[in-house]
Amino acid sequence: MRSLYYKILIVILFLQSCIGMRYGFETYYRHKDIENFQNTYIKFGFMPKEINENRLNDDLFTYHLFVFLGDTNPLLALPSAVNPNEDYWSAYYQKPEELPYLIRSDIRFVFLEGYEYRMPRNAGKTLYRFAFGSARTEFSGKLEKEIYLPPNHSIRLSFKEKAIPNPEGKTFSERLENSRSV
Repeated sequence: MRSLYYKILIVILFLQSCIGMRYGFETYYRHKDIENFQNTYIKFGFMPKEINENRLNDDLFTYHLFVFLGDTNPLLALPSAVNPNEDYWSAYYQKPEELPYLIRSDIRFVFLEGYEYRMPRNAGKTLYRFAFGSARTEFSGKLEKEIYLPPNHSIRLSFKEKAIPNPEGKTFSERLENSRSV
């Protein structure tokens, strides 16, 4: 009987270790199907201060966006992901094979800077958990909010790169303010 407990413990630990970490979130989430779509979307984009033409082939110009529902899977306590499956996102890009490696490896959660995307969503009142992360800007954030989404409306998330308040930063207080603004 004791060996059965050890085997179960090993399986649970194995499953937990198979879940990769990005910005403090696991990379695998079960997708929850849309049951009440009424032309309702989550629209989002990260607009950098400067548009760099080389961003199409560079992992540096990508960001992560995780959108979860307020529920959790009873077995592993993982929330349901709103992010559609790979087929939905492949239609967004003309040549998916030329995308940066990070997008190709995790197309549900990784996006290019400077573009607007949209995910279909259910109409009605829902608890959402949003998580954003950009390695280039070292900016990340989380938001948990219950939102009522009426038919034919969208939730718009706009992520913008903050400017440095004192580009020259001559005094100690200006340099401190600059370091806090990043």
